[in-house]
Amino acid sequence: MADHPTNGRAIALLVASMAAFAAVDGFVKLASPTQSAAQILLVSSSFTFLVYGVMMWREKTAFFTRQALSIPLLWRSFGEVTGSYGIVLALGLAPLPTVMALAQAQPLAVVAGAALFLGETVGWRRWMSVGFGLVGVLIILRPGLSAFEPGLLWVLVYVFGLAIRDIASRRLPGDVSTAFAVAWSMIPLIVVSAIGVVWQGGWLPVSGQVWLYYTGMSIAVSVALWTLTTAMRIGEVSAVAPFRYSRIVFALILGFVVFNEVPDALTWVGAALIVGSGIYSFWRERRRTRKG
Repeated sequence: MADHPTNGRAIALLVASMAAFAAVDGFVKLASPTQSAAQILLVSSSFTFLVYGVMMWREKTAFFTRQALSIPLLWRSFGEVTGSYGIVLALGLAPLPTVMALAQAQPLAVVAGAALFLGETVGWRRWMSVGFGLVGVLIILRPGLSAFEPGLLWVLVYVFGLAIRDIASRRLPGDVSTAFAVAWSMIPLIVVSAIGVVWQGGWLPVSGQVWLYYTGMSIAVSVALWTLTTAMRIGEVSAVAPFRYSRIVFALILGFVVFNEVPDALTWVGAALIVGSGIYSFWRERRRTRKG
């Protein structure tokens, strides 16, 4: 990692981003008992659209262009909507640490998807790491056993959706900026969430405490997006990306301190398999890139 002068700063920013995203998850879980998933997503996606809309304005990027209807961007938007609903519903139904442990399978899903749909070369060692990650997923889910939590299935929807989003992002035309892609992917999420709010009986009452959760969520999102974007721009992806797994550490702390949630032994084992497999996969990619 020391071979790149800005990797240290990039890693620090990425860890800060993961802490901020964990805070978002915590605020979502706090709001979930009285707020619908659609209403939570309507608020958060509207704020995200505003942030990236301002970024586009500052970059003097045209908003209405043909690229908004490009196939990769449409697929990216579909993945964003699917993944966002998956994680919000999961957080409302299952313990935060367990949800985050299972969510760490997302990078492995991207590896498999890149091989299957983008034609990227994935050697047998990385396929094996994906297999071990899948074993970790099954250990956490425990289908067919009394400890099985149906709410955790929504995490798989999140993993599936974000894998589609990330794979589609790799297919975006070179002249499409990050701000443009994110802003446009928020539009269908806002529309779907608004329809969901109406379908579920309208806007639910929001107490002063819940407005604090929404405010905290919005601030955390803005910090997370800025630090993540900066980290990925100034550091080597293969060196920085493994530190995404620090999110589970912050989730464990929040789960214990705020929600009194402690994962059982099998969840720890499954999480270790998933995280270990993901880090190994990143390490193999780093070696392959250097050799190339």
